[in-house]
Amino acid sequence: MHSDIQEHVRKISGDRSEQVGGYLSILMDRYRLIEKQLPVFAKPTARRTRYYLADNFLRAWLAALANPVAAINFRPVETLVSTADQRLFDVEGKAFEKLVGHLYEERSRKGIGDFPLTQRIKGYWDRGNTEIDLVALNETDRVIRFGSCKRSSDKLAADVSTFDGHVQRFLDQYSAYKSWRIERVSMAPSVPAKIRTHLEGQGRIVQDLADLMQGL
Repeated sequence: MHSDIQEHVRKISGDRSEQVGGYLSILMDRYRLIEKQLPVFAKPTARRTRYYLADNFLRAWLAALANPVAAINFRPVETLVSTADQRLFDVEGKAFEKLVGHLYEERSRKGIGDFPLTQRIKGYWDRGNTEIDLVALNETDRVIRFGSCKRSSDKLAADVSTFDGHVQRFLDQYSAYKSWRIERVSMAPSVPAKIRTHLEGQGRIVQDLADLMQGL
């Protein structure tokens, strides 16, 4: 978040008047190292802006690999590999979420699949700890689709009730969409048949990369 970045810079520089807007603009516009994201329906001036590293390799290096590599001379290699592997799992989850958004947009652009978008697909978050990975809108047919993305399909079933709570808080905030057709989608890179059947039995649409790549 912007406030987190600003506070971190102030701690490092010791200057309470330090402004980070110029630095962020250079990193976004000149070097394309970071990207700015806002939750769906937020105004461009909203304070809920988030900044993400744009490059997958750099994100993986900083979040998961740099510290284990630096400790290779005084920590057991097996421990470092295990730590890096778990951290990479978390990083890959965010990358998967981003990939799903791109695939939805590409499928809509080519007129394939079951969800024609009428605006860019985005995530949603607020100060009440509501967090929805993807929100897709089909305003023509009055359909709103909420997506939950997990790096591991095993986590999808456990996430159902929590995800429903996030969706309900969103609908309480944007009550106009309660009259639309509401769809909930569970997504992972690969979803075994047993988990797929279980989730579909709970009214979920289930999609993995094989589903989303069909026709592309």
